[in-house]
Amino acid sequence: MRSDLARFMLARQCNPAEVEDLLQDLYVKLTSMRTGPVSNPRAYLYQMANNLLHDHRRGRRRQQVRDDHWTRNRVGPDLEKDATPSPEESVIARDELERVNEALASMPERTAQILKMYRLDGLSQKAIATSLDLSLSAVEKHLQRAYRKLLLLREELDGTPQRSHKEAGDVSFS
Repeated sequence: MRSDLARFMLARQCNPAEVEDLLQDLYVKLTSMRTGPVSNPRAYLYQMANNLLHDHRRGRRRQQVRDDHWTRNRVGPDLEKDATPSPEESVIARDELERVNEALASMPERTAQILKMYRLDGLSQKAIATSLDLSLSAVEKHLQRAYRKLLLLREELDGTPQRSHKEAGDVSFS
């Protein structure tokens, strides 16, 4: 019944290049499953072919959604958009970078140094503590202060309601 089933699938808009693969899958399913007596084997076979075709279409749709999601995450929501930032975006990014640099400059030298060693150089907190002859707890506290200060700046840049210094912890370094 191979040719009949192929026509059946083609009549249901199956891609002609995939018909043989689907028929092979149908054959594998038929030979590997155990069933009891079937009263109408022809109708049973056509129903299996129809179900297989539906499963294949659902799988293809899921794959397209997955591929589209991956592409949009890697490339961006607008696939046609040029990756270079607009002049306005460049000015905003430069301004934000300047404000981050100002925040880093306003930190005590040791706190900024520890933050740079941890985030930019990728050193562990333990390695920083050893190299600066500090306790691990002191390194953690310096990082907490730096993060609090940067968090306040981020909230300011994002336009979200700022927490009071009491809520965010004291970020002054005097």
